[in-house]
Parts: sequence; C-alpha cells; structure tokens
Amino acid sequence: MKVSSKNKLLFTVLAIGVAAITTVVLLKPKPEEKPPEAVVPPVADVLYAEPGRQTLLVPSQGTVHARHEIEVVARVGGVIESVGEAFVPGGFFAEGASLLLLEQADYIHKVTRAESQLADAKSALAQEQGRAKQAKREWRDLGSEAANALFLRKPHLQAAEAAVAAARADRDQAKLDLARTAVKTPFAGRVVETYVDLGQYITPGTPLAKIHSTGIAEVRLPLTDQQLALLDLPLGKSFEHGPEVRLRAMVAGLEREWRAQLVRTEASIDTNSRFIYAVAQVQNPYEGDVPLMNGLFVEADIAGRTLDGIVVLPRQALHEGDHLLVLDEESELVFKTVELLQSIGDQVWLRGDIAVGDRVVVSSLGYSREGMALTANPLNEKPAGLIDSVKSDAEADSNTTGETAATNSAAHGGH
Repeated sequence: MKVSSKNKLLFTVLAIGVAAITTVVLLKPKPEEKPPEAVVPPVADVLYAEPGRQTLLVPSQGTVHARHEIEVVARVGGVIESVGEAFVPGGFFAEGASLLLLEQADYIHKVTRAESQLADAKSALAQEQGRAKQAKREWRDLGSEAANALFLRKPHLQAAEAAVAAARADRDQAKLDLARTAVKTPFAGRVVETYVDLGQYITPGTPLAKIHSTGIAEVRLPLTDQQLALLDLPLGKSFEHGPEVRLRAMVAGLEREWRAQLVRTEASIDTNSRFIYAVAQVQNPYEGDVPLMNGLFVEADIAGRTLDGIVVLPRQALHEGDHLLVLDEESELVFKTVELLQSIGDQVWLRGDIAVGDRVVVSSLGYSREGMALTANPLNEKPAGLIDSVKSDAEADSNTTGETAATNSAAHGGH
C-alpha cells in the first residue's frame, strides 16, 4: 500500500519534533546542589557579672524641717514701738537678736516704784534691827534669866526681813518685765510668719511670729521592716555615729545633693503605715551654694550593710523575681536562682550562685528554655584576669565558616 505524500510529510514532522524534544531534554542543565545553610542562634545582649563587696543603699524620702520650730508669744503687754529688720517672713536673725520692742515707759516707772518700796523695806528692817538690839541690852541690864521672843522683838524683826525680801522680788519682777519688752530669739534662725506689726497694741500671750532654727535640719525617713534588715540600726537605743545619708532634690532645675547622718529612730511604729521613722540630721543646712530649705521634699539613699558576693545588674536581667538567664561555655541558656536584696531605680542588688564572668542575659527574649542556644552580644568589658574558657562569637563564626567551606569543597570535588 502506498503512503500518500501527505502522510509522509506528517511522519516527517513528527520525527523532527520528537528529535527536537529529546535534544532539549538531554541538553537541559542540571541544577547545582547547594549545601544547607547553617542555622544562626538568636542574638542576645549579655553582661559579664562581677560579684563583689558592695554597700547596700536603702532608699527613702521625706520632707525637711528645722530641728527647732516655735511660736513666739508676748510675755508682757503694750504698744509695739519698733520692729527689727529680720521681723519679716524669711528674715534671718542671730541668737539673742531683738525681733521687736514694746513701749517701755510704764515698765520703767514700775521699776522705780519697786526700788522705792525696797528702800523703805530696808529702812524698816534697819530700825527693827536697832530696836531688837536695844531690847536685848535692856534684858541683860535687868538680870533676868528668861526673856520671851516678843520682848526681844523677834517677830517684828522677821516681819521686817520678809518685807525686804518681798520688795526685792517685786523689784526683780519689774526689771524682768522691763527686759521682756524686747522680744529676743533663743537661737539663730529664720522668721517663718509674722502675726503683728509696728504700732499694734498687744496683751500677754499674744502670738507674735513663728520662727525656726537654721543650725540643724532634720528629715524623717520612713523605713519598712525589710529595709531595716539592711541597716545596722540599734533599735530602741540612742546612737551617735549612725549610717551616712545622701539627700537629693531638684532645685532651680538642677539636682542638688546634701550629706546627712542618721541620729535616732522615733519611739514608736506608725500605726497607719506600719513604718518606723529614722531621723537624719544635716548640720548648717544654709551653708553652701544651695541651702537645704525648710519644707523641701528630698529623696534619700541610706548606707546599709556591706556584704560580699553582691552583683548589681539592670532590672530587666531579673526574671520572675528570683532567677537569671546565664549563658554557659557552649552559649546555651542556664537558669540560676538568686536572692533579690533590694531594687533602686532601674538596678537590682542580687546575691546567689553567680560567678565572676558569668554572661547574664539582659535583653528581652520572647521565648526561653534551658539549653536554648544563643549568640552573645557583650555590652561590657570582660573582667580583668578572667580565664576565658568560652570561645568568642567571632571565633565561633570563623570556625563555622571554615567548616562550611571545607564541606562545600568536598562536595565539588575539592575545587
């Protein structure tokens, strides 16, 4: 059977197509095999721990007040004749300074009259003493062995002596009232507030001003029972050399500092807050560039116990309140339990199984488990003299790169 030319052409086309497809399939380049990429552990910020001897700082706060603050009251009455330059709110005065002066004329007259009465009483006493001597001589001249007190004028003499003592007391009281017309200060200090002014009539007992001393300032610092455990305070006893205290406050836009010292604890525990109050004193608070003014609110750091094996870390290093995340020699995560001694600001004071050079994780991890591998990113210098048994991350990366290169070379026949 003859094949038509049309079928012959179709077979030819099919043969050429099959040959072309076969050629394409045979000449298709094979994909190059690539080695699997090494998995890089997550990066975590770490700090080299340096436990050592630390003095704990116990934080507290309080308001400054003067050691002495009193209300000045008039002891005598009268018209205010003059006032001192310091008799204004905020005025400074020295010890024994006169704040104001009352009119003295009436009190001078009283002193004069009292002295006159004292002179009369002394004269009467002298006359009575003379009569008593005369009576005694007469008694002797009579030769009588017995004589009563009345005959010797003893009651008269005692009455005259008592009159002199009373007149002298009246004179002293008049002088004292005259001296009290000048209102003087019992200490060096500052005027807080005034209640009277020039020309005003006052009576005994009238409040004149409120003043406070400037020699010593005090701050009442509340302490919890846990804070007391960090301090060496002899509770229930007086002490002379208490812990040092650093006071801080913002004044005129700048943080200022003052040095103080604990001098005593108060007699009882506050029934509402259950705090016990320690009192810190500052000597001469108005000396220096910035005075420690009455009423200023201050933050306080009290020097507490000095302990060994204490490490100070950022607050974020502490997890769940009692453990740290530490990288071991293989850069794998290990949990270590610690004791939180105190927390101030963004720092915590810890004690526990922490060695010098431990790499403590301080960055936030979304997920963490023991044995988890991490890449350390140190944020501080390695402690001096530390024997490094842990390869650095750079060395580890270098070794990993070398091993990967060797693997690739072997896979490609050493080329």
